[in-house]
Amino acid sequence: RLRGGGGSAVWELLFQASAPPLGFSTFAVSRLSRGDPRAHPARTPVLSQPREIQNEHLRVLFDPLTGHLKEIQNLDKSISLPVFQNFYWYNASVGNDESPQASGAYIFRPNSSEPIPVSSSKRVSTHLVKVGGGDGVPGAGGVPRVLSPQPCLLQNALVQEVHQNFSSWCSQVVRLHAGQPYVELEWTVGPIPVADGWGKEIISRFETTLQTDSRFYTDSNGRQILERRRDYRPTWNLSQTEPVAGNYYPVNSRIFIKDKKFQLTVLTDRSQGGSSIFDGSLELMVHRRLLYDDNRGVGEPLVELGADRQGLVVRGRHLILLDTVESAADQHRLLAQELFMAPYVVLAPGGGPSYRHGQPSLRQFSALRRELPPNVHLLTLTPWDAGTLLLRLEHQFERGESVNGSQPVTVDLLNLFSAFTITSVQEMSLGADLPLSAISRLVWTPAIGTGGPRPVPKLDPSRVTLQPMEIRTFLATVRYKVPGAGPGGP
Repeated sequence: RLRGGGGSAVWELLFQASAPPLGFSTFAVSRLSRGDPRAHPARTPVLSQPREIQNEHLRVLFDPLTGHLKEIQNLDKSISLPVFQNFYWYNASVGNDESPQASGAYIFRPNSSEPIPVSSSKRVSTHLVKVGGGDGVPGAGGVPRVLSPQPCLLQNALVQEVHQNFSSWCSQVVRLHAGQPYVELEWTVGPIPVADGWGKEIISRFETTLQTDSRFYTDSNGRQILERRRDYRPTWNLSQTEPVAGNYYPVNSRIFIKDKKFQLTVLTDRSQGGSSIFDGSLELMVHRRLLYDDNRGVGEPLVELGADRQGLVVRGRHLILLDTVESAADQHRLLAQELFMAPYVVLAPGGGPSYRHGQPSLRQFSALRRELPPNVHLLTLTPWDAGTLLLRLEHQFERGESVNGSQPVTVDLLNLFSAFTITSVQEMSLGADLPLSAISRLVWTPAIGTGGPRPVPKLDPSRVTLQPMEIRTFLATVRYKVPGAGPGGP
């Protein structure tokens, strides 16, 4: 469907894989003959109405009557939360007596505060089935796709999936991976039908029993978390004229709601608009198809047709975390970074020459001697001048959001990397255009506390300390371990 029906693949390969930090792992995949004793026959589909799926950390329950997500249980913390999830669409405004403004590429303006369910039925049917092969053995996870008119469930040692079908153009896979503390929702939406003359803006909405007091939280460019309050602005008295659009905010990596005990966090795999239109709810916009220009400069409606001229099909993922308020940041901070910095998958025919002539091919490599602390992220590592690298480290946690993660952390730069040796380090401004010691800032007289510039401490590259949310930038002179193996080398 993503390729307009042009794809012909009927198998999906599943196996457990890991890669070391700042490195790679290589895996060989080969087709086994039918007579090979390692080849396992595909299993018969399990035709049953899914009631729940469970791994070591989570249990996910479904309504047996409707097929919708019903409840999430965190088994590690012995907590549970009723969670209902569904897809809806806002009818895009074409302008009205209050305003001629239409919804378009730059403007989100629905003509009603109440979205319409994508499914015309209260019951969600499940018709796409994946069947695990190979007794759950890593490396033997060939999975065929089978069509069935009955609700079905996939369970094997690697993954459990429930496939939901909301309409002919909207479906979703609810997935639990072995050993992972999150629920994955992989949605496929489109082509959005517009033959009825209505532009549509599609959302995924989560409804819970959390008492959220009109508050929800979104990230700022994947770093700091900002509190949002419905129909409120902190610096002026708001007269709300757009009860839906006026409460939408950019979501780069996460959005969450919480009460005094529990927090429900949704991580996104791309930037989306999101909100909490009523207490206990979250929603994220996943797709749009509009029929009118919003007169903001594009000069055309948002109605891309795609390669097959039928309209765009979008597939994405939302990762759902349920935790206590005190522990939530320990999960969503690291998982959001993992989602954003997901490893690249590179495919190549086997049996080719090694990466370096005359040397055996490496099956695994890491440019680090040891993993960084969980709250530290290597933000930048790039060539600067000959023999010089630009290096940035960031502290991933905000002050006070985690008992352990929000503490200052110290890193030894000199013994951090395995691919090269650092011979000298100079700390720079954030943009790396000036040495930190050369920066002259304006001196302000604060209303509280003392003013004046802070002295720059002497740099000890073996003990670089990061405070919460701090980014530090360095120029490092390096000597590579393998002659000629620097940037641009053989």
